[in-house]
Formats: sequence, structure tokens, C-alpha cells
Amino acid sequence: MNISDQKTSEERGFPSIRIDISYSLLSLSTTIIWSIVDGWLLYFYLPPEGQGIPLVPVALFGAAWFMARVFNALLTPLVGYWSDHSHSRWGRRLPFIFLAGFPYLVFFVLIWRPPFQGEHLGNLVYLVTILVFHNVAQILVTIPYTALLPELAGTDRHRVRMTTWSAIFQLFGVVLAGMAGLLIARWGYFRMALVYAVGILPIMYLPFLVLREQHGRQIAVKERLGFWQSLAITLHNKAFLYLTAAGGCFWITTTFLMYIIPYIVTEMCLLGEAETVYFYLPAVLASLISYPVVMRLSGRFGKWKVFSGSMLASTFVLPGLMLIGPWWPIPLAAQGIIWIVLQAVVMSPAIMLPQTFAAEITDDDEKQTGQRREGAYYSAWSFLDQLVNGLAGALLPLLLLLGRSRLDPNGPLGVRSTGLIGGVLLFAAFLIFQKYPLKHLSVPDN
Repeated sequence: MNISDQKTSEERGFPSIRIDISYSLLSLSTTIIWSIVDGWLLYFYLPPEGQGIPLVPVALFGAAWFMARVFNALLTPLVGYWSDHSHSRWGRRLPFIFLAGFPYLVFFVLIWRPPFQGEHLGNLVYLVTILVFHNVAQILVTIPYTALLPELAGTDRHRVRMTTWSAIFQLFGVVLAGMAGLLIARWGYFRMALVYAVGILPIMYLPFLVLREQHGRQIAVKERLGFWQSLAITLHNKAFLYLTAAGGCFWITTTFLMYIIPYIVTEMCLLGEAETVYFYLPAVLASLISYPVVMRLSGRFGKWKVFSGSMLASTFVLPGLMLIGPWWPIPLAAQGIIWIVLQAVVMSPAIMLPQTFAAEITDDDEKQTGQRREGAYYSAWSFLDQLVNGLAGALLPLLLLLGRSRLDPNGPLGVRSTGLIGGVLLFAAFLIFQKYPLKHLSVPDN
């Protein structure tokens, strides 16, 4: 089925689920990889006290992580511009994903194979080098992939539905990534990554049997904007700026949350690495239940109100991490699971809906420029995400130094404080997003 068939089906009320699922399979693949990297990289190279020896100097890890992110961030606008203006019989986006998918998996595996045992500067150099190549492959996949959404789904209702499917597959990705602790305990980090890479490879390439880009979207050479002109137009778009500012707060929060889950399990709930899966599964089930509800609420009240409500609710739920401890007559593991489930529920709209806002921003941009420049916007968001993620990754090791880990009966203060910081950031995101200028487009379904 091609895209024109999909649009006809959409107009007749029979949307192509096959295209939605094929698009979401790419989301499943990328989610598994970044979930494992975000959830275990810091823990692997800087294990907590009593769980192993550091592989890199603690004081230099954050700086190295940030440097790798900055380097890759500088490439993202170029990838977006290249994607917008490329020409091939496959379209503008799919060739990037096809060519970069396999290297993406290879570098994912190599991350977990440092050359030296124990703490060594050579491991730090190796980590930075592999992360740079890994992240380059990642942006070559993810920027064209996310830029496909606005043309695969032409209506707001279809976009919400497609992002719902994508979010559901992301949850499956988180579940599968949550099994990493079991594989690590049994086979170690490198073999764990190898198993995942082999399993992901066919999933990443199956969508190419179904997905097709629309004809006529490629920008003629004589109509192309220059790189700097294109960038200037993007950075002057008010809707883009407000969504980006709110997204920056959200990205820091989610980065912290992904990184600290193993620490919550082992340091606060006093369990082993293999038990992390029991924390992921309830959160995923809660999110699976929440996503259809989010879709219905978005249709009834409009996606802007639902998204804003999610950020406001998260302001109150995330600081609850500070309250977990032996002072309650509830097992520590149960307290941790309850908190993770609650934050999964309240953050579901904030995770699911940003893609729909991004799509309407690119639609509005087309009215002003006469061109489809999804790559310019998605690469700008990726650029800022890389910087924010790098900054968060650099600060978190220093934050985790607070407290005395298992030697402190009140638990590690640094891990606890991430919830409070996240609550403050999402309240700031809520205030910022009240000024989003395209909220009149987020109207309830009739």
C-alpha cells in the first residue's frame, strides 16, 4: 500500500494500521537501544559502591560524556538540512534510516567492550570515540524517522493515533530493555548487547517493506533555502521556541529518570540488578493503560490541555521519590514500584503528544515558506536534546555523590533529589507552555 492509498483510506474512515505499525517498529528498535544505553551506561562505567570498580575516572566521565554529545549536536542541523533536500527514488528520509541502521547496532555493541580492566584513561578515550560514532548513526536514523510522521499522517486525529501506536511500541521497547538486567547478571554487558543487536536487526528493516514516502515532497534545487537562512527561519518560529523550551525541561527530567532507575533498585530498594525488570514492567503496564485514555482525552478536550495537565501533575508526583524510605510500614521495593507507576501514568501525555505538536509546527511552517522542512525542525530538536542530554549526563555523576549510598540509613541523597529537581523542571515547562501560540489548533473532536 502506498501513501496515496493511505490518504484515501483515511478520508473514508479506514486508516492503514499497517503503516502505523510499520512506523512504530522503528520506534521499538530505537527505544530498546537508547533505553539500555541511558539506563546502564553510567552504571556500567561507574558502578555504585560495593557493586564493582569504576572503569573511568569519576571526575572526567561527565566532561567526556558532554563533549561527545556536543560534537554530535553540531552535526544534527546538517543532517536535518541534508534530509530535507536529498533526492532519491526512495524519497528523502528512508535512505538515511536504511544505511545507518546497521552501523547504529554495531556501535551499540562496542560501547560495552572497553579495552582495559579497571579504571583507565584509555577506557575514557574509547568511550568518547565509540559514543561519537554511535550518536552519529543514531541521528542519521532518528531525525529522518521522526521527520516522516507529518507526511505519513495528514490529520491531527491520525497523528494522535500514530503517536499512540508509536508510544505503545516504545513501551514494549522499554520492557525488552528492562530485561537487560537479567541478561547482564547471566552473561555480562557485552553479550547482553550482542543478543539485543541480533534481535533488533530484522525489526529495524522490516518497515521498509511497507513504508513509502509521498511524491512531490522533495524540494526543487532552485527553490531551496540556504542552510543559514533555513536555520534562521526555524529559530524565529515562536511555536518552535515555546515547545523547545518546555521540551528542554522535560528532556533533562527524563534523562535523570532513565539513568537513576538502576540506582533506585539497588541503592534505595536494596535489590540486585536483575530485579530492575520488576520495576519496568508495572510502569509499562500503567502506561499501556494510560495511552488509550490520553488519546480519548485529547479528542475530547484537545491535546494542549491534556499535555499541560500532564506536566502540572508531574510537578507533584516526581518529588515523591524523596519520600521512599524505611520510615514507612511498606517494603522498600513496593514503595519504589508505586512511585514509578505513578510517574509513568502522569507523564504519559508528555511522552506521547510532543510529536503531534511538532507536526503541526511543520504544517504551519509550510504555510509561511511553501516548503516541507520537517528535517530542519526535528534536527533542531535533536540538537538541543543532545546538548541537554549531555549536560544532564555530565551533572548526574556529581549529583550521585551526595549521600553515602548503602552506608547511609536514609539512602543516597543524590538519587532522591532527582525527583525533586524533575518536579521543579516540569513546573517550569508547564508555565512556559501556557504561551504556546498554536494552541487554538488543538481543538476537541466534534
